[in-house]
Amino acid sequence: MSSTSNSSRGISLMRLGGYGAGGSANALAATPVPMLLLYFLTEYVHLEPWLAGMVLAAPKLWDVLVDMPIGRYSDQLALRAGGRLRVCIMSGLALMVLLPLTFFHPAIASKPLLAGFYVLVQILQATCYTVFGVTFLALAGDLATDSLQRNKFLTVGNLGAALTTIALVVCVPVLIRFGGGGERGYLTMTLVVVAAMAFMYTWFYSAVRNAPVHPAALSESSAEMSLRDGVVAVLRNKAFLALIIVIIALGTAGGCLNSLIAYENQYLLGRRPEDLFLLAGPVLVGGLLGLPLAVPVLRRLGDNGTLRIGFLVTVAAFIGYWAGLASGLIPVVMVAGAIYGIICSVAGVALTAAVLDTVKSAKGGPSLGLYLGMFMSAQKLGMSLGGVVSGGLLSLIGYHAGAPATVELHHRIALLGLVGPLVPLLIACFAIWMFGVYSEPRLTGKHPVDSCAETL
Repeated sequence: MSSTSNSSRGISLMRLGGYGAGGSANALAATPVPMLLLYFLTEYVHLEPWLAGMVLAAPKLWDVLVDMPIGRYSDQLALRAGGRLRVCIMSGLALMVLLPLTFFHPAIASKPLLAGFYVLVQILQATCYTVFGVTFLALAGDLATDSLQRNKFLTVGNLGAALTTIALVVCVPVLIRFGGGGERGYLTMTLVVVAAMAFMYTWFYSAVRNAPVHPAALSESSAEMSLRDGVVAVLRNKAFLALIIVIIALGTAGGCLNSLIAYENQYLLGRRPEDLFLLAGPVLVGGLLGLPLAVPVLRRLGDNGTLRIGFLVTVAAFIGYWAGLASGLIPVVMVAGAIYGIICSVAGVALTAAVLDTVKSAKGGPSLGLYLGMFMSAQKLGMSLGGVVSGGLLSLIGYHAGAPATVELHHRIALLGLVGPLVPLLIACFAIWMFGVYSEPRLTGKHPVDSCAETL
């Protein structure tokens, strides 16, 4: 039974905006870490680049273990907590506490102990992020009366996250300078972000606190196959595994791109490391512009065709982006970065649609929650591998904190900026081809239906 705020014709703007605020709060919690933590650990905590990369990677290995069980048991967790909204708010409050600790430098002399502190904070943060992410996505179904309304919620959530990410990238360097720079500036930045998270969570809660709960649907998962049998069944789905490889490779490329931005700013462009918008802004704005193009492209090319063509164009756009960066041609960086963001946005929607279609075709298999847990695990694992690869490559070229800007270092940083993201993008292209081999052929008729692509 739907809430009175949702009519058969539409959704109240208050509730729709509140769900978007939840997506915004999620982005506030997730954005600073992949873009700034590696630089913070090497420059201010003075960890070796390879050790800092491991700090980013270790929590994601934990994610591999817990994300699928969290997805599998998310409904039972919501039942015990009295609803999905309460789970979202509790995990959100935990994220507000953990974010400042992520950029806090404790007075610990031992580098292994320092690394252990940041690993622990990252593990707690990653677990809370997964709990919030799974329940937040599932909550869209509770708020909607049909699939069309559900996808409106999901779209507004993504839009809120995209707009917040852009605003955060613009404001982060200002907030760091406002806080006095250095470690104090980073900590001040996180406290301001936490204040914004508190506002967004309050809006989110006040708008959707009357969300309906479906006890019958929530209790159905108790009759499903065991977790072990479900994992085995997921691993036997070759088409889904091909998509998981794509997700991990795409996350690795994005993680490398984000982790190296601070170094590219400093050593290739001679700018402040925290001035993120010049390099990240065009990609983020392009991603926002690409959202309206996704559905028309999917209708014309289908999931598989969009992915195959999209990733090839993505590789070409990235090479153009890197060429402009390496040569200092800022207009080329901006144009190629915007194209890269647009194509990634369209390919991202196609990738989600392909995952949902692949899961839907596996009738009688594991629950959607189990697949969703593995999907989120792959996303975060890819981002963490980007940090590991970046840290390893920085160690390989002999980089150390405060290294002077030399011509040789300029060339080495430029080479890392190419190799780090390009290799996983090429792996993603190969995995997309494998997905086309393993996926079932689509049925066609007089009136083809795009299934998930249509609703997205």
